[in-house]
Amino acid sequence: MALFNYGMQFLVKKKYTPFQPPYFLKKSIMEKTCQISDFKENLYAIPAEKKEDEDKFLIATSEQPLSALYAGEWVEPSTLPMRMAGFSTCFRKEAGAHGKETWGTFRVHQFEKIEQFVYADPEKSWEMFEEMIGTAEEFYQSLGLPYRVVTIVAGALNDAAAKKYDLEAWFPGYGEYKELV
Repeated sequence: MALFNYGMQFLVKKKYTPFQPPYFLKKSIMEKTCQISDFKENLYAIPAEKKEDEDKFLIATSEQPLSALYAGEWVEPSTLPMRMAGFSTCFRKEAGAHGKETWGTFRVHQFEKIEQFVYADPEKSWEMFEEMIGTAEEFYQSLGLPYRVVTIVAGALNDAAAKKYDLEAWFPGYGEYKELV
């Protein structure tokens, strides 16, 4: 809990607004906010009870509901950038699956996560992208964790990404770096 609180305070000092999104998203919203084919095998689906209702998914990341927050609304450019510190419980099936890491508690089906999410002027989006990875690096430096930033190759990106970095910390028990951001 102390680390979670420290993370939130760290982002608030960087002008991020704390936001706790819902745990569920309707299928129609989930399809608009992520490349569902990349997540489907890892998402927990909640089938609709009635034919007229819509299937739902438990969120795998707070980015999914945060990206849909202003769907169908006009955002005034003068309000940008809108920095959000999403804090949520996330749910993923990949954890503990056959062939996945199961030693210790590195992979679990339900976990708490804090994420940066920013609505930005498209002309300034790359600048904001770099600022966000810089904020993540600064956070890990403040904890004294050894880490590295890895640029993901274009062929490994999904349709929703034009560029991606992974921030990986050194896990001595595993003897390797593991993705954190």
